[in-house]
Amino acid sequence: MITDQALIIQFQKNEAKEVAFTQLVKKHQTKLYYQIKRMVIEHADADDIAQLVWMKVWEKLAGFKMESEFSTWLFRIGYNETLNYINKQKRTASSSFDSSDESYMGTASSTKDPLPVQIQIKLEQAVQQLPEKQRFVFMLRYFEEMNYEKIAEIMGTTIGGAKANFHQAVKKMEEMLSAD
Repeated sequence: MITDQALIIQFQKNEAKEVAFTQLVKKHQTKLYYQIKRMVIEHADADDIAQLVWMKVWEKLAGFKMESEFSTWLFRIGYNETLNYINKQKRTASSSFDSSDESYMGTASSTKDPLPVQIQIKLEQAVQQLPEKQRFVFMLRYFEEMNYEKIAEIMGTTIGGAKANFHQAVKKMEEMLSAD
C-alpha cells in the first residue's frame, strides 16, 4: 500500500491529485468518523463534521509540510472542527443521549444479554459528561490507544498536559461509574 507521504507528494505535485486524495480519504475516513462520532454521538452530526474536515484537508493539503504524521494533522483538524461544531450547536450532553439511548435500547432488547449494551451506554454517558479537553484526551487514549506524545501534538498541548487531562478524566469517570 502506498504511504501517506507518497500520496501527499503526489497531491502536492498535482499528479493525479484527486486519486491521491481519494486514497487518503479511504485510508483514514473510518477512524476520523468514529473519533468525531464519539464527541458528538449523532451520526448525522459526525458525518457533517467529517465532510467539513475533508474539505479543509483538500484546501490545506498543498501546504502540508509533513513535519508531523498526516494522521496527527488530520485528527487535529477533526478536533478543531468538532469543537467549533459543538460550540455552534450549544448542545447539552443529555439531549444528545436521548436519541442514542433509544437506539442502544433497541439493540439491547434484540440481544439475549443486554448487560454489555447497558455498560456501553453508561460509559458513553460518563464520557459525554467530561469537560471537552478531558473527553477528547480520554477518547484518544482509551479508544484510539494513542500515546501521550501524539495526543499532545493533536491537541496543541504539552505531554504533561495530556497526561494530566487523562488522569483527571479517568478519576471523574471512576467517580461517575461507581455512583451507579
